[in-house]
Amino acid sequence: MRTIKRGKDGKKKFPLHPTFLLLFLWFLVTGQISAFFIFVGVVLTHELGHYFVAKKLGYKLDSFFLAPYGVSLNYKDKTFEGSDEFKIAVAGPIVNITMSIIAVALWWIFPVLYGFTDIFVSQSILLALFNLLPAYPLDGGRIFISILSGRISRKKAMKIITIANLLFSILFMGLFIYSCTYDYNPTFALAACFMLGGLMQTKSESKYEKVNLFNRKIKPFSRPYTIVISYSNTLLQAMKKIEPNRFTIFYVVGDGQTKLVDEKVVLRWSLRFPLSTTFAEIFKI
Repeated sequence: MRTIKRGKDGKKKFPLHPTFLLLFLWFLVTGQISAFFIFVGVVLTHELGHYFVAKKLGYKLDSFFLAPYGVSLNYKDKTFEGSDEFKIAVAGPIVNITMSIIAVALWWIFPVLYGFTDIFVSQSILLALFNLLPAYPLDGGRIFISILSGRISRKKAMKIITIANLLFSILFMGLFIYSCTYDYNPTFALAACFMLGGLMQTKSESKYEKVNLFNRKIKPFSRPYTIVISYSNTLLQAMKKIEPNRFTIFYVVGDGQTKLVDEKVVLRWSLRFPLSTTFAEIFKI
């Protein structure tokens, strides 16, 4: 995940995705600056949907950066529940579609609004549809991964989404080449570049938070951190409770018995089973 870079004064800098700058230059060259600012409003509206749903689910915002598909929000909790990831991802497109429906409904009541909101509606719908493509890090890709992660390991899910990114990048580049024969459209080329950039992010994501937990060093004779969980808890829930500076031991309680499991065992299981697997399911294996 990306984090906001800090300057020498320690203040946060507002990061921009490279393709977003290219998109701005295209709007500038074609004389559509007003449309560009409307587009910025659309992506901010889109990300507000993600933000409020994530906040309601208990995740805290860590950083963000502006990209053509929206404002990427990064959270302090690097691992999400599969159902939470689905809800957060789908919230953005839903907000865009809902706002478009409201705007169109207002056209019937106040027809004069059409001239002020037609671009907003078209951009909102296009942003929602583009984000629903099953490619990473788009919302559709995150939805796809959250669904797959409930059936296979997240690492395998990321490999599948990597193939999807490659196919979409080839498709958009093909559309760009075809558009050059009748009406030059650089947005297809930007989309292709963005999909290729997403391939790099999938490699980073596939390492997951578990890699850092495996490699971290524990001081000898340090006091362990103990926590009680139930058989119904998942591996993901347990991993989120692992303390970064202390060795974590879990007391797994259920069915009238208690099992002692340390963090190393949980991490090994996380490589073997989907993160949505419960301890009850593991102990039966």
